[in-house]
Amino acid sequence: AFTSLDQWISGRRSGTDMKRVIGIVSEGPTDQMAIRTVIDRLTGEKNIYRYIQPEQDARGEFGNGWKGVYRWCENNAELIPALFSQIMPRFDALIIHMDGDVSRKEKEVHCKCGSTECDHKDKTSPLDCIHVRNDRCPVQLPCSDHEDSPESYRAHLTSVIRKLVRSDDENEQLIITIPCDSTDAWIVAAFDDLKDSNDAEMIIDPWSNIISLKKEYHGIRVPGHKKSASVYRRFMPQLSDNWDTVAEKCKSARVFTDSIQLLHDRTD
Repeated sequence: AFTSLDQWISGRRSGTDMKRVIGIVSEGPTDQMAIRTVIDRLTGEKNIYRYIQPEQDARGEFGNGWKGVYRWCENNAELIPALFSQIMPRFDALIIHMDGDVSRKEKEVHCKCGSTECDHKDKTSPLDCIHVRNDRCPVQLPCSDHEDSPESYRAHLTSVIRKLVRSDDENEQLIITIPCDSTDAWIVAAFDDLKDSNDAEMIIDPWSNIISLKKEYHGIRVPGHKKSASVYRRFMPQLSDNWDTVAEKCKSARVFTDSIQLLHDRTD
């Protein structure tokens, strides 16, 4: 496993010239699994994936979860262009994933919002702020700068990530995906017959409230209600087969589909 982006840049791989090389920065391994499954479905072929964050061993520098994604983006903005130009094989795309519930629940991502008044606002990373650690953060949730809705969560976090990595909207190689409330909404949309086309992304914590609510989810056992890779892997065939339905029910899935179709057209 690689333990730093510098090792990615100095790395070499052979036999990949005819396949797309796609890097993934995500909150966790199950998100990587879903993203990979969807991309292969949309491109109609297996691609080569480089799992950058979280790293695939216990020595990872940034940890799992949304803070790991935030910290990775914060620390690697200057090195990201090298992924597309200086390594062999060059990356065709870099996917950055963060769940939409981060905008709904986490004060740190609202630190730079206009309505936030704080004497530490531009002095340190929000993840290192002493006010957060001491439970004295002045951010009020829901933030008055954004509507309390999935669409607003997506727009907010997309903007946060683009500022962290210093990338504009025109960089088609950088693909940001913000499923709401989480990637689990895509699973619910793939399995459940929802009455309203927007219901899936309106569900708060779909893993706890839908998928793991009982011992089984559509015949798939969820031992201890835990989100494990072995359980999540069993959801992948249905996610792939029903992706068109997922895209109808989830705006984040439609946006992701459009981005991957652009990638396919650009690299076909």
